[in-house]
Amino acid sequence: MTRLRAVILALTLAATPVAAQVGFTPSESPYRDLTWKQSLGAFAGGLDTGRDAADVGPQPGWLAGVRYDLRIGGPVLLTGRLAMGPTSRRVVNPAKPAASRFLGDQTSQLFAADLGLAMNLTGQKSYHRFVPVLSGGVGIASDFRGNPDDGGYRFGTRFSFNWGLGVRYHTDGRWEPRVDFTNYLWQLQYPPDYAVRPSDGSPAILGKKSSPWMGNHLWSFGLSYQLFR
Repeated sequence: MTRLRAVILALTLAATPVAAQVGFTPSESPYRDLTWKQSLGAFAGGLDTGRDAADVGPQPGWLAGVRYDLRIGGPVLLTGRLAMGPTSRRVVNPAKPAASRFLGDQTSQLFAADLGLAMNLTGQKSYHRFVPVLSGGVGIASDFRGNPDDGGYRFGTRFSFNWGLGVRYHTDGRWEPRVDFTNYLWQLQYPPDYAVRPSDGSPAILGKKSSPWMGNHLWSFGLSYQLFR
């Protein structure tokens, strides 16, 4: 038994330098634990809205808002966001000829709210302080207008889906910057008159009635404050 213990001790001492070469000391490791459980932050960015066939949907603008993240298990987080920003829409009258049916632009506020899940792709650690994130969720988008415009169209409130990619930067403190790309997907619904020719026989705004789903891209920069370990 004494010889067996001596052999085990010798093998352990011999393996120690090899393990040190393969791994990293804590101070040199590129990985850092993510210990915070919640965060509250703000973000802002440019919204590139999709171009619909009638060109009467929300135009490009910017959104700013707040977000809340709650770690619910492992690298998975529950995420909620509220955002608002100024935008505009083109107003057209489908009863007029093509040359004169454009009535001008209408300013409005665009509101977006969503709830979803996000996952840290590097698990519960950062790699060289960076944490890539994949997210998805559901929500609503609205311009708060209840009445149609002079051409009979209104954006109103729309159910929306979203998915996105982002990168968090892990710091030694509570503040954490991040960059995100989000694709909001919502449906537009045109009034029936958009597919009807005006009385002079000129082409209708739309060749046929349709309700397209539009992709709308938001690039944003955010800053979050970490809460509760």
